[in-house]
Amino acid sequence: MKQLENFIASGRIPHALCFVGADPEYLSELSEYTARLFLCGNGQAAPCDTCKSCKKAQNKSHPDIIRASELTDGGKYKVDALRKIAVDSVVRPNDGDFKVYIFAKVDSMTPLCQNTLLKFTEEPPEYVRIIFTASSPDTLLDTIKSRLVFINADSDTVAENNTELLAIAHEFIAALIKSDEYRAAAALSRIKTREDLSETLNMISGLMHNSQFTARSYVEAQKFLLDCIDDLKFNPNIALACTHITAGICEKLKI
Repeated sequence: MKQLENFIASGRIPHALCFVGADPEYLSELSEYTARLFLCGNGQAAPCDTCKSCKKAQNKSHPDIIRASELTDGGKYKVDALRKIAVDSVVRPNDGDFKVYIFAKVDSMTPLCQNTLLKFTEEPPEYVRIIFTASSPDTLLDTIKSRLVFINADSDTVAENNTELLAIAHEFIAALIKSDEYRAAAALSRIKTREDLSETLNMISGLMHNSQFTARSYVEAQKFLLDCIDDLKFNPNIALACTHITAGICEKLKI
């Protein structure tokens, strides 16, 4: 996935990612791919899949990849198991530079379980990387959302199939970088349907990570975008939505 490769190439690797999408098998593939990407011994922008680390990951025998779902009771997350995972995180990696924790279907977690992971998600040891997957972020606590960088698992496919919306997304990001709110609003104003606006916001979310924004403002803008995508289900006025989105993003990014 291009977004992940850009994270590695830019050196701005978030410590906690959440892949959002409708296909659990694809989300699982992305999680495994990302774990290999973090641990690959060849230091490339994509896993080589030939080094010792990649082969161990493919065989699911890498000691530094912890799949939390395998430690659950019948696939259900339990507080005690999650506490043990948090305690385990203080033990340094065995083979590589990172320990990677994969939490599948976190939208099935109870609020109590999510709260158990708050400190672990916010301030893990420097060598820890966390990967969440969810069909939707709606059931996640705001306190958890604020600690994650969300990646729409379907955005690459959307981008490949709609170059016009992708061009608008790039223009919007370029305007934000130049602190040009008027140009950003003008870019979004070319969108005519809620479906296209939702797709474009997903693209913008994916492009923002490699831009020149502070980590804090970037996280706040990401959360705002997710809320806007949800709100589009109930907001029929595209023009007002575009104005609100542009103003809100500029505020989060201190433009």
